Amino acid sequence: MKKWMTMLLAMILMLCCTMVFAEDSGKLEIGTISINGAFTLKSAIPEGYTVTPVYTGAEQVIAEISSEDPSKPAMMLSVAFDETYADVERMNDLSDEDLALLEKTYTDNDPDVEIFYSDTGLGTRLMIAKMTEGSQDYVSFLSVYKGYFVEFVLLPSQEAEDRNLTDEQLQMCIDYLTELDFVPAGTPVITSGMDLAGKTVLANLTGYDAAARTVHADIRQTIYLDSDTVKNLKVGDVLSIGEENYNIESIESDEYGITVNDEINLFPEKDHYYASLYDMTFTESVAQLILEVPDSLIFMDEIDPETGDILEERVKRTAEDFITLISSGAYPDFASANVNITFGTDGQLEKVERFYTPWQ
Repeated sequence: MKKWMTMLLAMILMLCCTMVFAEDSGKLEIGTISINGAFTLKSAIPEGYTVTPVYTGAEQVIAEISSEDPSKPAMMLSVAFDETYADVERMNDLSDEDLALLEKTYTDNDPDVEIFYSDTGLGTRLMIAKMTEGSQDYVSFLSVYKGYFVEFVLLPSQEAEDRNLTDEQLQMCIDYLTELDFVPAGTPVITSGMDLAGKTVLANLTGYDAAARTVHADIRQTIYLDSDTVKNLKVGDVLSIGEENYNIESIESDEYGITVNDEINLFPEKDHYYASLYDMTFTESVAQLILEVPDSLIFMDEIDPETGDILEERVKRTAEDFITLISSGAYPDFASANVNITFGTDGQLEKVERFYTPWQ
């Protein structure tokens, strides 16, 4: 292994890695890689490849992505935190000078290295460095997110006669990294609409695209709090609910649950609690989806489109009614956590239900 790669792996600090896999259209997707609680890494790998955690410890995480065919190249995944880039959200935000410094870490070790850039289909910038050591090639795909270096290194098979990576093998890696994306902490990854087939979920619906006849769906889920943590809360503590933090000035308990600061209610449910503020349950985003609006969409509405008041009975409306309302941009629109959407067995949008609440 090259010196620069060994040094990179040694820099990995306090990481925790959990992997979940899901098959999707001939690709194996890395469903969840939680990096130190800071973010989740989402990508896909070629058919026939598997992901194997090589080492998961307090100071480093290394994973190997290899093929069933021993003659095919393998990939090594590593993640490293660098304090210098602690305030950098992602590689796209780096200046030309910053990128030149990163390139220097490669050119110092291999003056003949070839460096170029490519953006994934989701707009994530990748620095691609192709190096040769003797008769063996290495190709590094590097990105930066929230101060962490995320690197995939493509290596030729040790059993292959030719240790030089072909253009086809390089393009294969680029093609499958086109889905590389970073998701903020606490946001699990839902890979496609088919994962939601036949299910009803909470969502914010915004951004109707008339040309594509699609709507942006922010899929939400209730935030649950650890039961032991809630029971041990006291005045002076900080109550954290998702990204919100509240200094506890008062706390009261009764048979229904716990009330914090006379406004936040914590309700027990099985082995955890959920929280509400003025009857609004705290939720968090679990996926961002672009959904096609079919002509057959069923739109059940409990809100008067003109006044925003509650209707005495829910009204069944059409897809065109839904499109008219969501594209108007006027109150009461769908930018609320009070919309249920149902997916059909084919994974496509089937029904939208909008409910009235005083805070909407």
